[in-house]
Amino acid sequence: MSDFWLYLNLGFNHVLDWGGPDHLLFLVVLVSVYEFADWKKVVGLVTTFTLGHMISLVAATFGWVTVSPTAVEFLIPVTILATAIYHLLNTRKGAKELSVYGTYIMTLFFGLIHGLGFANFFRSLDESAALPLFEFALGIELAQLVIVLIALVVGFVAKNILKASARDWTIALCCIAIGLLLPMLADTWPF
Repeated sequence: MSDFWLYLNLGFNHVLDWGGPDHLLFLVVLVSVYEFADWKKVVGLVTTFTLGHMISLVAATFGWVTVSPTAVEFLIPVTILATAIYHLLNTRKGAKELSVYGTYIMTLFFGLIHGLGFANFFRSLDESAALPLFEFALGIELAQLVIVLIALVVGFVAKNILKASARDWTIALCCIAIGLLLPMLADTWPF
């Protein structure tokens, strides 16, 4: 039973590690356009992201696919940047008018990339059994739920109590994320 908590905690803490806030930033930017009333879309997007990163996490962990860790470390901040730019370009539309299929396809693809990053970390544990992988992934999912819930609560406070417009809130979050991403992109630049 202690192994279960070990791998669950590793997954949970890996996502919430302030030393590498890439996953946290992606989720905050992804849900920056949504409200609590959009919870079905948010759950759908997070599930789609989870599906993407689970596919590549399993495939990379078991050696079915190999991708350069250097490329993955660069592509992860690129996914966040692309999501932020997508939301900035669509701030006039709002969450209800965004292309549902485009958003889901983008989220699935970006999940595949993030899963490769999780696989690099998981392989560094020198573990390749299915049960610890599942436990690690469960920890990741719990951390994602915490991040999304906090992001929605903070967004609710900003929009309903502090009276920020939904458009301004999205712009502020995306611009902050881009500012935090620039050093990440420079540090992981593979060329």
